Amino acid sequence: MTQLVELQQTLADLHANGYQVYAVSNDTVDRLADFAARQGITYPLLSDEDSAVIRRYGIMNTLIRPDEGRSMRWYGIPYPGTYVTGPDGVISHKSFHRHHAVRASGASLLHTLTGVVEVPDDAPAAHVEGDQVSLDVRLLDTRLRLEVLSTLVCRIRVRDDLHLYAPGSPDGFLVTALTVGGTGIRALDASWPAAGRLRMEVLDLEVSVPVTATSELLRLGHGMEVGRATIDIALDYQACNEDECFLPGRLTHQLDVDLDLLVEPDGLEVYVERLAGEARRPVALPEGEDEGL
Repeated sequence: MTQLVELQQTLADLHANGYQVYAVSNDTVDRLADFAARQGITYPLLSDEDSAVIRRYGIMNTLIRPDEGRSMRWYGIPYPGTYVTGPDGVISHKSFHRHHAVRASGASLLHTLTGVVEVPDDAPAAHVEGDQVSLDVRLLDTRLRLEVLSTLVCRIRVRDDLHLYAPGSPDGFLVTALTVGGTGIRALDASWPAAGRLRMEVLDLEVSVPVTATSELLRLGHGMEVGRATIDIALDYQACNEDECFLPGRLTHQLDVDLDLLVEPDGLEVYVERLAGEARRPVALPEGEDEGL
């Protein structure tokens, strides 16, 4: 639900870059129409109520049992993901996730497709300056939501006449590494530019890291107990020039980020309360067993 709303917010930029947006789910036509009206969705929401198309594409989420989340229509949903096709209908990009709750934010999808995105002025950002290397970090979204993947863009600039090392470098050289994490923060693999033999005045690299908030910070149907989180960032590197290699270095920073709730589907709070009641229900001991120890 949240991703559909975020796609609406980035719809003008997607259209400006030549993309049309369609969303497919196993929700009924009436339910999708009601959601679109309430949330101001203007692009097509396509109903695949019996999951026939979802099955045909081989993307039905087989990790969800037929009896699981029946009132929420979870059975029959696809693995969350995106197909991008060209005018000829050929798929040029696809991205899918195993967990049913994981989604890419609208800004992250736009960045993946176009390589650029207009970052809001209030989006979290920081600059860390070292003697040899500087690091600029910015989150493409103003806040983190539960399992919504936002892109952390890290720009690494190296002092004139120095270079860094990528995987595949000779033994004995420290490969440049970017570590992102924190309490309740999950980071996926970083996307680095292709390595190569480069000769340039200034080495300037842009590295993208998908990050999201986990249930350690936010839980569906439970509201929000904390309003902020901290993303820990560390860059390890070894800078060299044509004559010498310097000692390994490290730049670190903590980026404070606001949290926000998802656009939750109708009936979720009732479903969560029912599950909580089942968890609290006493379980009868087998006959002849003593409850005390």
